[in-house]
Amino acid sequence: MFTDLKITHKFPVVMICFALLSALITAFIAFTIAKNEMTNSAEDKLSSLLESRTSSLNTYFSVIEKDLYFHAQSPLVISAITQFSQAWLAMESEQTRQLQDTYIRMNPFSNEHKSALHRADNASLYDKYHSQYHPAFRNLVLTREFHDLFLFNTQGDLIYSVKKEEDFATNLLTGPWRETHLSRLIHELNAQPKVSQHLFADFSPYEPSHQAPASFIASPVFDSNRRYIGIIAFQMPLAPLNRVMQVTAGMGESGETYLVGPDLLMRSDSRFFQGRSILKTQVDTPSVHRALAGESGSARIEDYRGISVFSAFAPVDFLGTRWAIVAEIDTNEILSPVYTMSHFLILSGVIIAIVIFFLGYLLAADISLPIVAMTQMMTRLSRNDLNINISVSERKDEVGKMAKAMEVFKNNAIERDQLQQKLNHMAHHDTLTGLPTREYAGQQMKEYLQAGLKKGNKLVVMFADLDNFKGINDTLGHQAGDQLLKEVAIRLSEAIREDDIIARVGGDEFVIILPYVNDLSAVEHIANKMIHSLEINFLLQEQVCQIGLSIGIAVAPDDGFDGTTLINKADKAMYQAKQRGKNNFVFASELKDHYQAG
Repeated sequence: MFTDLKITHKFPVVMICFALLSALITAFIAFTIAKNEMTNSAEDKLSSLLESRTSSLNTYFSVIEKDLYFHAQSPLVISAITQFSQAWLAMESEQTRQLQDTYIRMNPFSNEHKSALHRADNASLYDKYHSQYHPAFRNLVLTREFHDLFLFNTQGDLIYSVKKEEDFATNLLTGPWRETHLSRLIHELNAQPKVSQHLFADFSPYEPSHQAPASFIASPVFDSNRRYIGIIAFQMPLAPLNRVMQVTAGMGESGETYLVGPDLLMRSDSRFFQGRSILKTQVDTPSVHRALAGESGSARIEDYRGISVFSAFAPVDFLGTRWAIVAEIDTNEILSPVYTMSHFLILSGVIIAIVIFFLGYLLAADISLPIVAMTQMMTRLSRNDLNINISVSERKDEVGKMAKAMEVFKNNAIERDQLQQKLNHMAHHDTLTGLPTREYAGQQMKEYLQAGLKKGNKLVVMFADLDNFKGINDTLGHQAGDQLLKEVAIRLSEAIREDDIIARVGGDEFVIILPYVNDLSAVEHIANKMIHSLEINFLLQEQVCQIGLSIGIAVAPDDGFDGTTLINKADKAMYQAKQRGKNNFVFASELKDHYQAG
């Protein structure tokens, strides 16, 4: 009979194991194949998208470079630099003040629309040339979406700009903006000007543009006699660059492409962040490092937001500056079909397992399995294991009645344990703060003294009293005082060690027991930590309240061998701490030294 019972019990389990093993192997193979296919497809798609964005970006850079090449040789720019230089010299002195007064400070238009002023009507030679050339240059800036256009003379004076920002009419080689990246660009061009020479300054905060990210491209200008006469520079726009990088076609809901400079800061705005990302968002990922090193490829990484993504990357070079261009899509979006399939396979496997389990147990004896289960439950109940589920109690036969009787026994035992735990907690813990009582702390201290001192460890007793508690209690009432005590209990509990005990022994008095102490410097650290924990003000009834903590410290066996002596000495040391100005701590040994000195 016993052998039949074992065989009957094991038979359905063996069937379930084989069925689950078969389902798991099938699901794993299918999931692996689908995941690899999705991964390869995602990498190919990202690489194609990256090539498309790179091509668009190179086209955009090429257009800007051709614009600069054309305008650096155009008669309009040559004539403008020549005549603006003449007008600049005609003013003889204080050109900066005169021009900024006329076109910035006395400009009737708002700061964002200073360029709308074509003519100041002051009968100056500069104003005559300004009214002649400004409409054409302003139209060029608007149509090409440049932030600004600059004309410099050979001395580095900014003799003309469209936007009329704070750098207008200043010298970028010697003036207030001589440390900007535009100044370095002008200095390099001015040192050795060459025909058809183009230089680029990467994005950096530009103070005259209110610290906005700015990059510049510039070229020297020569007259018809090949004589160097000045420089033309464009302040690169941000919007066209973002339009190229933020094309969402093929990127799904989570994909994006962006640029990163050699300083690991973005050179285009992220589609997932509000406001500017350029020069604000750092991207320190393997993809960026490899692209800046000249590599192209793809990888699965965590992006700058800490999200797992598929990432394709490549370097982009423009006039001596290298950026990394990166295309990324969240892993969850790419693999979501695989995850859906895996959920289906798991569900199918669970259903198959349930069917086999049901059929297997129908083959087992109708009595043997419940009896085996009952035996196991009774064994666990005999060990006071009350976390069992008596599932056979739904039977209508004698086995079911036995199970119901076991349930009653279990429920009574659970209620008895819960009541005992509740009574024990109420007997040993303060009802307001939930901290241990004086009696509980005394019993624990006695046990610590017996065990700890035998091993050569010290036991430390602290007696702590709140400073200024009575004033808050009298002013705001007992309800506020009770709330303050609760918050104090929490802060002090967080300041002590895991094995330490803190007990409330009076209205605003606490006893703290620190067992197994080897180094008294650790005691000072804990005392300071407790004092500092109360330095953050409390908010009670919409009023900010401040309290302190005075602590007396007694050490066993140095100050005594029993709890009563230690608490009394710690209490006296606490009063000495209050006399010394409150909100500090005093060791009981200091009182002994004080009395001996006296």
